[in-house]
Amino acid sequence: MLRNDSDRDWEKLGESDPYWAVLTDENFHQARLTPENTERFFALGERDVANVFAAIARCIAPDFRPTRALDFGCGVGRLVIPLAQRCGSVVGIDVSDAMLAEARRNADRAGVTNVEFVMGDDALSRVAGRFDFVHSYIVLQHIPVPRGEAITRRLLDLLEPGGVGALHYTYATGLSAKSRFLLWARVHVPLANPALNVLLRRKPSHPVMQLNEYSVSRLLGIMQDAGCSDVHGMLTDHQGNRGVMLLFRKPVAPE
Repeated sequence: MLRNDSDRDWEKLGESDPYWAVLTDENFHQARLTPENTERFFALGERDVANVFAAIARCIAPDFRPTRALDFGCGVGRLVIPLAQRCGSVVGIDVSDAMLAEARRNADRAGVTNVEFVMGDDALSRVAGRFDFVHSYIVLQHIPVPRGEAITRRLLDLLEPGGVGALHYTYATGLSAKSRFLLWARVHVPLANPALNVLLRRKPSHPVMQLNEYSVSRLLGIMQDAGCSDVHGMLTDHQGNRGVMLLFRKPVAPE
């Protein structure tokens, strides 16, 4: 049986080291999470959301003010909090109970009341209603590509006509051939992950953080199939892992 349960691994990461799992900076490990490092963690979230809104204003909608936003893979609420300051209401979705619990605590500490946190699945079956903004950043790369493409289609389904999307994908990892093979083995080969963890002096149950490459041409096809004709890209580079934030607007249905 293939070992490819990214949701289970993400729940373990949420329980053991949630801030580092969201942003893999050594200063965000649980043992190093000082008040100063926590402040920097959330300041980076404000910066990332500000950059996305500036790009939307520049490329798609100069006066973009969403009424209802969705953040897929919200983690501990790093991006939900600045989104809530720019949107009428925000729904944060994650597959980790531990992450969602910490996100609720962070929203309460920030005095944010226009947010809702919802347990996620591939069909987003617990999400009610539609949105005029759907967003996801440095999340889908950790999900196997076929599932991530299906989630993309579902996010497009939830986007209202005339709504705007900002979805991020990694298209080329900076992993060496050896690292690629070891990651593949940890995900797909039974007992490979515990064995490698022991060699690395970790607990055998230490989870895998997947890093998957998406085909930009396939993603553009998915968006074109949904009727999107105006798509813009913001290129990203996270520690040598190249990606793109795709910004787009869903067309208004003809009358």
